[in-house]
Amino acid sequence: MKKFIAALLAVFVLFAMCGCEIKPVTALEISGTKINSEILTYYADKVASRPSDYGLEDGPSVEEIKPLAIELCKKYIAMNTWFAQMELYLTSAEKTQVAQNVNDIWIRAENHYNKIGVSRQTLTKIKTSEAYENKVFAVLYDRGTGDSEFERELTDYFLDNYVSIRTVCAYFASGDGKTAISQQEKNELLENFRKIKSQSISGAEAFTQASQDYGYAVSDSVVISRNTEGYPDGFFDSAFSQGANTVKIIEYDDCVFAVYKDDLRSKGEGVYSTYRSACINALYEADYGEYLDNFIASLTVEEKSPIVNRIIKKVK
Repeated sequence: MKKFIAALLAVFVLFAMCGCEIKPVTALEISGTKINSEILTYYADKVASRPSDYGLEDGPSVEEIKPLAIELCKKYIAMNTWFAQMELYLTSAEKTQVAQNVNDIWIRAENHYNKIGVSRQTLTKIKTSEAYENKVFAVLYDRGTGDSEFERELTDYFLDNYVSIRTVCAYFASGDGKTAISQQEKNELLENFRKIKSQSISGAEAFTQASQDYGYAVSDSVVISRNTEGYPDGFFDSAFSQGANTVKIIEYDDCVFAVYKDDLRSKGEGVYSTYRSACINALYEADYGEYLDNFIASLTVEEKSPIVNRIIKKVK
């Protein structure tokens, strides 16, 4: 018996020395609701891993991470509270989507989360809460497709902030991408783009054929918004300003685009419906943010300081 007790003590000491937690412990109490150490760890790690998303420089301090992580925990409580108060529920399809999302993340980041002490169960709780937020937002702001005035507002926003395009792009550099081409080569390249434009009057098929005739690959038709990343500065505004079913050449210091603009209105209901939720988010995110901030500000926080500080230092 003495040997058994000694062995248990040795295990306890080992856990104490390495700073491991046998099970999640309470790190915060937010308006009386307990937040365990794993949930705070997840959010603290989120801030520490992507500081620029939260207005911080690389390598943020404990003092910078801590209040932001606590704010995210308060938002977690807000979503769970609102979801319950509104008597909402997730459909089977939505639950399946949460499970798939968690599975995809776990495949990529299991080692990381095991290292910092976040279980798959906790990750599921957090992703479920994010699904709650989507549901809550829809209840607050989506008046349904039967509201003609609301739908007109959304379609107007869609047509004012999205474009459908096909593009050809060429860089003013040699095959290795490092050596600039000669001025003569650049002039020839630009002349090819002007010929593509002149031969595309009859529409998208002519644009594709002309581009291929001059050895350029054409992108698939894509719908982009003002906030779509991956395009040079001013690209959206330039493409948006051109007429439907026309080609425009947009030149930059290092590359040139030939842009065919589709008629977004003729794309049909299917294209609009794909971006309908994004339009609602864009139109009402400021109002929702104020509503959420006011609720979060009303929540009280009781902090278990030693546990909280240890968690922040661990993820930092």
